[in-house]
Amino acid sequence: MQHSDILGQWELTRNIKDKLNDKTFNLIGISIFTENNASYVCNETGIIKSDNFQSKAHQTYNWLLKPKGWEISFLNGNFFHDLELVMCDQQVYHKCNNDIYRGLFKLNLPTDFSVTWNVSGPRKDYQSQSYYIRK
Repeated sequence: MQHSDILGQWELTRNIKDKLNDKTFNLIGISIFTENNASYVCNETGIIKSDNFQSKAHQTYNWLLKPKGWEISFLNGNFFHDLELVMCDQQVYHKCNNDIYRGLFKLNLPTDFSVTWNVSGPRKDYQSQSYYIRK
């Protein structure tokens, strides 16, 4: 597996279970990884839906290349988490003020990968499961 195996376009399916409000959201979209100097840019776009709700959604991340993986940050440069370039389950962690993000990445590059986030905090309690399949 190589860093560049993640480049290109991916079909994105995301299921979010909001435990605080007992709601489920589903997102269908695409995620595109492009090269930008010593990093990759991940641009996710899609439509998120729930019972009586629908909206456009987008997020952009920078994936800075490291010898054994990536350092992932938000577009504003704030650090999110590290990720190793290995094909095994990887747990990651991010603290944002009073919110805790616990992630599980499963890389099966170059064909697919998945990410599960369990998020908890004073006003948050949800699980997000994302599936990426190469287009």
